[in-house]
Amino acid sequence: MPFDSEGNFTRLHNWEDDRINDIDIVTDHHDAEDDNFAEGLSQCMLRDGRSALKGDLNMSGYKVKNLADGTADYDAVNRAQLEKSISEQNSTLTELLNKLWKIGDIKASVKNTNHDNWFLCNGQAISRVTYSDLFSLIGTKFGTGDGTTTFNLPDYRGKFLRGFGGDSASDIYTTQAEGLPNITGNVVGGRENSKAVTGVFANNGSDATAAKFDGGNDQDTKFGISSFDASRSNSIYGKSQHVTPINQAINYFIKVKEEK
Repeated sequence: MPFDSEGNFTRLHNWEDDRINDIDIVTDHHDAEDDNFAEGLSQCMLRDGRSALKGDLNMSGYKVKNLADGTADYDAVNRAQLEKSISEQNSTLTELLNKLWKIGDIKASVKNTNHDNWFLCNGQAISRVTYSDLFSLIGTKFGTGDGTTTFNLPDYRGKFLRGFGGDSASDIYTTQAEGLPNITGNVVGGRENSKAVTGVFANNGSDATAAKFDGGNDQDTKFGISSFDASRSNSIYGKSQHVTPINQAINYFIKVKEEK
């Protein structure tokens, strides 16, 4: 205000500059109305940011409306801009997940139920339509489901997953039977018609060239030959050329669908 209360010219007054320079704005006569107005000017903030807030801005539950999109690092953002950012981040994350894990990939987990787009490899039947991409990949190689609308996932319960090739099964869809290397051998001794052999031993004829059983007095008595075959005791022996190492149980899951 360039004039005082008596109409005398004082100076050109720019309250914005005073506010920027932190100069209190006062009146030359003190009444409640003018003092209140001056105090308000002293505490106001300038919209161009030249004078910063000295305390919190209490909106008393009211909205800040029609907020433009923030562009600088410390700008406020509006709801539409925030939702767009979240959507873009989710889209980026979805793309990343689909690049990291492809349909048909297998993972191990301590989870024990289907989750997200990962299903237990327990031979369960699932829809050929809903999971069409996986169906086009494995078809009915792990089972035909109901024969029309479903197909089966692999069943890896109680099995090791082994690299394909070498002396593995002929394809990735076939289960290779468990087993142990066979144990074989012969034991020469006893009469050729002895019935005492049991378990892994078996009578296997006689050795005509060996010394006579009674030292030569009985020309018709020969040493018997007993064979040793571990599979005679348990059929698991001889079914494989590998043994089962120490192990820990885990659940296997297959990715059945892309993230959306």
